[in-house]
Amino acid sequence: MTASDWAIVCATLLGPVLAVQAQKWVERATESRRRRRWIFDTVMANRATRLAEENVKALNLIDLEFRRRRIPSSRDRAVIEAWHELFGELTQGLAGAGNNPDPATINRWNDRCNDLYVRLEAAMARALGFRFTDEQLRRGIYYPRGAW
Repeated sequence: MTASDWAIVCATLLGPVLAVQAQKWVERATESRRRRRWIFDTVMANRATRLAEENVKALNLIDLEFRRRRIPSSRDRAVIEAWHELFGELTQGLAGAGNNPDPATINRWNDRCNDLYVRLEAAMARALGFRFTDEQLRRGIYYPRGAW
């Protein structure tokens, strides 16, 4: 057998294997994007109801989904950093305010949390290729109040 015959045999045997591996890679990338998009969609949809169970679940998945790569991209790192800042504020923000913080302290804490939430949304939007202004993220919320 000549070298070209061996090349044909190798191509015949390896072609399907490489095609299947390429398809698996595409499927993994698509699934990863779908999970990240679900997190972003959930966070955006629950901007007015941040205590909703689905929103809390989405926030808790950020570390898992945006850290999947061995070396996260700069955009993924920005999402993780924004989430950790918000998480720190949510869990420790009022800890030093005592048992009955005054309304002004609570309002300042809420404002900090809102700013950090917008920063997180903006980082996720950039990581997923969306363009939103901070103003759109901060004020583009509809939540019904009152009767018709």
